[in-house]
Amino acid sequence: MTHEESQLAEIVARIIDIRRAQERINPSWIATEALKEIDPSARSVDLVRVGCHLQLRQIARAACRKLFEEREDEDEPEFAEFKDLQWRYPTARSKGEAEPEYVLRDQMSDEDVAYNVKRLEREGRAKLAHADALRAWGRGRRLRA
Repeated sequence: MTHEESQLAEIVARIIDIRRAQERINPSWIATEALKEIDPSARSVDLVRVGCHLQLRQIARAACRKLFEEREDEDEPEFAEFKDLQWRYPTARSKGEAEPEYVLRDQMSDEDVAYNVKRLEREGRAKLAHADALRAWGRGRRLRA
């Protein structure tokens, strides 16, 4: 990662941290806020601003994915049975959207919970199918050798 990329990632991380308690967070909103910090007078050419915003959104998406998979409650004994839960999840209305909106776990609606349970089950089935296919390929390779 270049020095400039690190600087952009730090700006995005700081904005996410500032918005940590906010009920909902969206990578596009984070990118807009970061762009305002980088170019407060909006002096850049429109095409440059659009390109910068797209890159900042990518950085924000990656940061959200990584950050929201962290476990906050691992050290709290009363939450031991929930230690694998994320502290934010995509909202149900994010389904099919290129830009997910993340909601605090405690603010999730029943619809959000159901959507994420189905999403995680689907991902789990896909990983198991992939593992089965790789296992079969490995067995077939040994038989052909």
